[in-house]
Amino acid sequence: MTGDVSDIAAVVSIIGVFITALALWFTVRSFKNQLQLSFFADYTKRYQEITLNFPESINEKDFSFDDLSPEVRDKTLRYMRAYFDLCSEEYFLWRKKHIDDETWSEWKTGIEFAFSKTAFVKAWEILRLDTIYYGKFVEFANSSILKSHNNQLQPTAGATAE
Repeated sequence: MTGDVSDIAAVVSIIGVFITALALWFTVRSFKNQLQLSFFADYTKRYQEITLNFPESINEKDFSFDDLSPEVRDKTLRYMRAYFDLCSEEYFLWRKKHIDDETWSEWKTGIEFAFSKTAFVKAWEILRLDTIYYGKFVEFANSSILKSHNNQLQPTAGATAE
């Protein structure tokens, strides 16, 4: 009889350990998801703050920093620097596997699109004179600019040369 009781106690103990381990796994998973969501929200908030401080003309093909007043030019370049810093951080986090490929793919698409715009290319040229970014990000940024420039030079599908 005492053998049966000790067997039952052992089974109950094993079930208790299993339930505790399962609860711990769910807790850690939930915490990790909350942390990732908070992290993503922080980067989204920083991005929005930066872009809200750009002039309306920032996306125009013929954008020129020379057309801005000195105050607006300085403010815009300050926020461009913040944008490039943010992009550099995002790139670094992806390379170190701290963000997943799906998130990076979304961010990368946005960065490449930004580098297809005149204002961002000009700002990159200006700010690189006094700002140092780590080499891999510089390679990525420069290749994004080159890729965008090459795409703009290519005729669209079905277009004919005149």
